[in-house]
Amino acid sequence: MKKLLVIFSILICSLGGSMVSAASPELEEIPAEVFEWVQSSSRMDYYFNRQQIHFGSNARGEVDTNIIIAPVLKVYDELMVNDVISKRRWNGKSVEGFNQLAGVAEYLKFDIKAKTVKVQNTDYLDYTFTVIEQDPAEQEIKLEELSHQSFAYKFYAAILDYGMSHQVDLAKRVNSKLDANSIAKLEKAQTEYKAQKKAGKSAANE
Repeated sequence: MKKLLVIFSILICSLGGSMVSAASPELEEIPAEVFEWVQSSSRMDYYFNRQQIHFGSNARGEVDTNIIIAPVLKVYDELMVNDVISKRRWNGKSVEGFNQLAGVAEYLKFDIKAKTVKVQNTDYLDYTFTVIEQDPAEQEIKLEELSHQSFAYKFYAAILDYGMSHQVDLAKRVNSKLDANSIAKLEKAQTEYKAQKKAGKSAANE
């Protein structure tokens, strides 16, 4: 996830006591050529790294199109920063450096067949996007158990949609020397996915 940290710099005002100052400077623009913005909630902005999202690989190093790995970024507002700090204090965790908290970077691992996503690593980032603390705890989420109206579900669905619509690119990031037959199969699957998506939208509008 450290690949994310050198791309841009965001300035957040330091805390006054336990609360963030309301005079925080505006965030610098996050480069659209690297990060795909998905949505904004009242507490954070959701992005995924479109340059690093890729398929998984098996023990032989072959492309596994059932697995999608996506680095993501969540940028917090001041209320969310204060909430994180308050919860850490309540749980007896260190808050050193968290007065400069800007958000988190995570690695997500999607299993398409199992319909799950695992949060494999969470990095808490300061205003320079240097890691304050790493949380290696793995969390598995069952997509079918999420409300389709929730921000989490919409975020995960958008990442999966992007991945399935760019299967050739995701595969080449695992193996840059794919043969013509493999590429043709991926292109076919990619085209079929887009056609099904278009047909689904058309049916929903009827």
